[in-house]
Amino acid sequence: MVSIERMMQYLQEERKGSIYVTKQGCDFVNHFQEMITRERVVIRDENKIIPPGMELQLINESSINAISTKIDEEYCIFVYKGIVEEQKEYLRRYDWNFFSSEEEKEQYLDDIIEYGFYFIAAHEYAHIFCGHLDVRLTEPNELIAEECEADMFSIDYLMKYIQFIHPIENITEEVEKLFLAVYFLFENMQRQNYQEFYNDKLMQNYYDPDRIQKRDHPLDAQRILYLYDMLNIVVITDEAKLLPIKENIIEKLRHIKRIGNVEHSINDVNYTIVEDSINKIRKSIKDIQEKIPRFNA
Repeated sequence: MVSIERMMQYLQEERKGSIYVTKQGCDFVNHFQEMITRERVVIRDENKIIPPGMELQLINESSINAISTKIDEEYCIFVYKGIVEEQKEYLRRYDWNFFSSEEEKEQYLDDIIEYGFYFIAAHEYAHIFCGHLDVRLTEPNELIAEECEADMFSIDYLMKYIQFIHPIENITEEVEKLFLAVYFLFENMQRQNYQEFYNDKLMQNYYDPDRIQKRDHPLDAQRILYLYDMLNIVVITDEAKLLPIKENIIEKLRHIKRIGNVEHSINDVNYTIVEDSINKIRKSIKDIQEKIPRFNA
């Protein structure tokens, strides 16, 4: 186990940063560490293998980001405070007036912030769990595939977590919160980086050879669409039921962003780009899964 002192030393020397302590941040950190500990115990008991552990801390950096690394051969994850504090301010810019009270709205936004923190932390843990951190691939398409695999791991884990801890009647709303958390994190990350806009620059960003070679992350729009594609959830009790999560998310986004109920024409060129990009990402993920040794292989 890495000591707090050693992590503080690493942050000061390598990142010019420091550990950031608030009650909310500590609650998020402790809860996520408990989630991963339980998951490791389940995997150990069921498969007789022990997944890697990690130390998690919130750090005093304002951007929407996080890192996973090794300190003295131990895995560590550092989540930037911007994912909690700056993201809350960003969300307040939008229209949430479908709530009956300010208290209800604030609780909903707090839930979104919490899911966003867990998504980012689970994404970084996926880099550890899937072997990305140790192999250190360098090709742009491989790095993009690693990011998408980490996104998939994170959203899949959290959807299963939601289904485990919430009653069936609440699952739809909780998954909506999770997806909205991820959607607005990517949107704010894009805004902070002044790059890769969803619409007018999609073709330029996707096809420009110079940009492709410099890119080590997928386009934010690709990440959102890839995860949106995973939201078909079937709950099985005495019957199979497809939850209307996708439809509800679209309606909420229309309201939150004041888009209104207007019909948008489908641009065939952009649709082809989206379909092509998702198919290429799927293939790249399969390629790196065959290339990177897994801890349970």
